[in-house]
Amino acid sequence: MKKYVILIASLLMMLSLGIYLAWSTFVPALKQGYGFSIAQTQTVFGTYVLVVTVFMLLGSQLSARIGPRITSFIGGIIFGTSYILAGYSNGSYPSLLVLIGIFVAVGAGLCYMSPVSCVTKWFPRYRSMVIGIVVAGYGASAIIVSRIGEYLLARQTDVLTIFKYLGICSLLVVTTTSLFLQNPPAEKSTETGKINVKITAILKDRNFWGLFCGFFPGSCVGLMSIGNIKPLGLSLDLNLLVAGAAVTVIAVFNTLGRVGWGLIGSVIDGKKAIIISLLSTSIVCLAVPFAVTGNITFQIFAVLAGFNYAACLVLYAAEIARFYGTERMGVIYSILMLSNGLAGFIAPPLAGKIFDTMGTYTPAFLIFGLMAFISIFLFNFIYQPVQANK
Repeated sequence: MKKYVILIASLLMMLSLGIYLAWSTFVPALKQGYGFSIAQTQTVFGTYVLVVTVFMLLGSQLSARIGPRITSFIGGIIFGTSYILAGYSNGSYPSLLVLIGIFVAVGAGLCYMSPVSCVTKWFPRYRSMVIGIVVAGYGASAIIVSRIGEYLLARQTDVLTIFKYLGICSLLVVTTTSLFLQNPPAEKSTETGKINVKITAILKDRNFWGLFCGFFPGSCVGLMSIGNIKPLGLSLDLNLLVAGAAVTVIAVFNTLGRVGWGLIGSVIDGKKAIIISLLSTSIVCLAVPFAVTGNITFQIFAVLAGFNYAACLVLYAAEIARFYGTERMGVIYSILMLSNGLAGFIAPPLAGKIFDTMGTYTPAFLIFGLMAFISIFLFNFIYQPVQANK
């Protein structure tokens, strides 16, 4: 029974930590109310993604040393408090960059790996499934936040006031759910080995870099789409309601996709599943400049973009647990997630800058779509887990 309580607590924690995935909801409000450029809004978003992934590594190591409960409790305090302070920033770009782009991300990074690693240890026979369920909470957060955000913005609630509300709620939820997290008793005998994972050895492993070759382009496309989905819709002359609804749509299918890819990863070989996800990602991204022209095609793009990005956060974690072992999964996955941070720091701001300069997102989608297509061949060639095992 205890493991199911931990699973529920992990899911609720992730529901609070995934607020940033609804960032696109607030981009027009920051632009109109406080003079942000699209590039500036995406720099805040991209900095967040980079910092959160860096601190995922620190969080996984702290969780191994002092346990998931204390680690996530500390992270929850930083996370919620920083959002509250952002509400008192007066709309200053440097303040929001520091408070949301850095400090909120620090808190989320400290928390993230504790529930993911914890449920993986409690459910060793169903790794892909429970990872999919827990990280689905991360994606589902954007569904809730985007709907609440759109509702409040439509009633002229200031965007900074919304940040205060988000901070108070997340502070309460994350700190409370952190108290339920704990590793199974058997983990006591393996913690030392987990702490001694050598990062230098991982960085010399070709299979790690094979996973990187797939993860990085997929993250670039996914995060670029998530961060820019609402301004993309407005650039196509779609109305505000349709563009805003796409934030929810991409979040819904990002959430469903995490469960869906978890199921796919449970029934077919992990490498094949990753190749399928990369193929889908590249085709959808390259098709955007030519096929996305109206309400229906725009929403279809949101569906597929959300679903494809979900593969990055499920398939690779499960593959690492399978190939490297669950006791090393937290640290190794945190290292791989640095590529997600790099993708977030590069792709969304670059797409925003391209739009500010050229008035269109077309070059951005062509660049990252081509990158995703090339990654199919790089991943297939470099990642050879069967040969390594032999």
